[in-house]
Amino acid sequence: YFDESLQQRNPHALQLNNLWTSVKHIVRHPTFQAYSALSTASYAGLFTFLATSPFVFTQTMGLSKTVYGLLMFSMSLSYIVGTFICRWLLLRISVQTCVFMASFVSLLAGVLMMLVAYAGPGQSWFGAWVVMLPVNIFLLAHGVHQPCGQSGCVAPFPEMAGTASALNGFSMMLVAFGIGSWIGTHMSDPLLALAHGLLLWSSCLVLFAWFGVRKITIITQREAA
Repeated sequence: YFDESLQQRNPHALQLNNLWTSVKHIVRHPTFQAYSALSTASYAGLFTFLATSPFVFTQTMGLSKTVYGLLMFSMSLSYIVGTFICRWLLLRISVQTCVFMASFVSLLAGVLMMLVAYAGPGQSWFGAWVVMLPVNIFLLAHGVHQPCGQSGCVAPFPEMAGTASALNGFSMMLVAFGIGSWIGTHMSDPLLALAHGLLLWSSCLVLFAWFGVRKITIITQREAA
């Protein structure tokens, strides 16, 4: 049941001046900056894998498209499991603690991927799953970062939630364009490009969780006191 009397409408919401004012207000908000950076970095890590994985598995390792599809299925399953873990954690700990813990899981995945890339996984089913191990670990953490990051972006703006969500999405696409351009010039070794990208964004997640989300939490607690 939906009560139309609770619906608030602003006939001037789409005017350019109002939109620009809303955008500036949202972008300057430290909570939006922290959580948008978090969700963007996590998405960038996922995009790095999506952009490089066809070259890693079907060209470098010579696996069939069917096997590649199974590997992608495992990645999607890991993300879904991560969202359930996120829900379970949020019933017991704060969003900030949840994000902070997940960021170190992401870093673990990035470090493991670098070790796999330099050790050489080989061209086999076993080698493919060795590569997928850190990827699936990263996707478990991604299942925590994305819901927490996206909800954190819009939480301070109940009357401008759509605009805040759109700006967060724009940030993700902008960074994806940048990392995609970088990947295009570093595909002489696709697995190494994947490893470097995953380590970069997992390191960013730790920095954003510690210096962004944690800092916002400390400031909020001080203001409340």
